[in-house]
Amino acid sequence: MPHPDAPPLPENEAQRLQALRRYDILDTPPEQAFDDLSMLARLVCDTPTALINLIDDERQWTKSAVGAEVSELPRSLSLCAHAILQPDVLMEVPDALADPRFAHNPMVTREGGLRFYAGVPLVTAEGHALGSLCVIDVRPRRLDDAQREALRALGRQVVTQLELRRLARWFQTQSTVDELTQVWNRRAFDQRLADEWARHGRRTEPLGLLMIDVDHFKRYNDELGHPAGDRVLSEVASVVGDALRGTDHLSRYGGEEFVAILPTTGVNGAMPVAQRVRQAVERHAWQPRGVTVSVGLASLVPAKDVPAQQLLERADHALLLAKRRGRNRVEAFAGWQPL
Repeated sequence: MPHPDAPPLPENEAQRLQALRRYDILDTPPEQAFDDLSMLARLVCDTPTALINLIDDERQWTKSAVGAEVSELPRSLSLCAHAILQPDVLMEVPDALADPRFAHNPMVTREGGLRFYAGVPLVTAEGHALGSLCVIDVRPRRLDDAQREALRALGRQVVTQLELRRLARWFQTQSTVDELTQVWNRRAFDQRLADEWARHGRRTEPLGLLMIDVDHFKRYNDELGHPAGDRVLSEVASVVGDALRGTDHLSRYGGEEFVAILPTTGVNGAMPVAQRVRQAVERHAWQPRGVTVSVGLASLVPAKDVPAQQLLERADHALLLAKRRGRNRVEAFAGWQPL
């Protein structure tokens, strides 16, 4: 049940939450850049604690805490949820016990509870207050003018850091996504395969891999043109992605080849997935003519001193067999065979 003194919602709450989600920061690990700003706020304001809090739909989540151990609390108890109601105002509470908004708040009334609070809203360029940079104390007090200005300046730096973090993630995504098909590219695949190989090795679990090749793609390109070929590759990526499981990872390996990592999947589990991929492509309503794929399948339990390249080579060998044996088919690796 919400606390009787829970703050009202901002008028732009839906847009504010959308803006918060775009930063993709909730529930992320601590980061030194944010902790440094909290530390400076604590030192400048001469308080025992400084926090960077973000206000989610039903909780206050703490990105940085200096001088306290806190991760989240209900939004109904959050003083920062009050601070975001006036994005352009630094909210200062000299004595929370004397403030009717907070006099009954458990964060205030508990033993050793906060008495002083000052929070500057973290406001985006569009005017959305995502949370606040705040300083708190267990005794009543006030900031001086210089401290207030410094806290405002540090709050602006928190927002700048959020923007830099968002841009860095955007650039990282751009460098790992294939521009044509919008699935992971070879670079992202190599990193994901290494990560999954190490993880499955620790757990001694099988890791599956599908190598997928668009049949007779060169002929399609030569006869219908490269723009038509590009459309086919983009559509194949979409069809294959829909046929895979939610836990699988699809990448464009190069040219007309795609590769899918199938976590915790042996050959028996990977075969139905591979057949579903093949059938989905074959049955798709292609224009101006049909498209099919050949699929090579392999699975290994990673072992010490065995490189992930072995899994890739086995799937590639199975793919070559599928192509030699007529295409539009799935072959599972069952040992090295003459090609």
